[in-house]
Amino acid sequence: MIKKLLLSIAAFLILGIGALVYLVAPHVATPKFIVKNEASVPVKVSAHWRDKIKDLGELSPGTMIEFEVTDEAAMEFKATYPDGRVTSSFPEDYFTSGTITNAVVTDSSIEVSTQL
Repeated sequence: MIKKLLLSIAAFLILGIGALVYLVAPHVATPKFIVKNEASVPVKVSAHWRDKIKDLGELSPGTMIEFEVTDEAAMEFKATYPDGRVTSSFPEDYFTSGTITNAVVTDSSIEVSTQL
């Protein structure tokens, strides 16, 4: 009887800790960013947050790049086209632990969406 009780308590604790880890994990994960060039031309892309800049380089049409930032702030993306035009995702999008931010560069803009 005591053995069954101890096994039941152990199973309950294991399931409880597993559920807790599942619920807490997204809130401690490093923010992830995915940038895709859907423009018809190559573009130079950079990410700006706080006083920091991450140069993502030149992305060919259809190219995607991923990166992570160990910070919590608002980010703006800028794209420079071959003809010298510059477009921005202003206003900035806020990111925090566990978020995934998608930035899609088109021929005329940068569309940004964030999900938990």
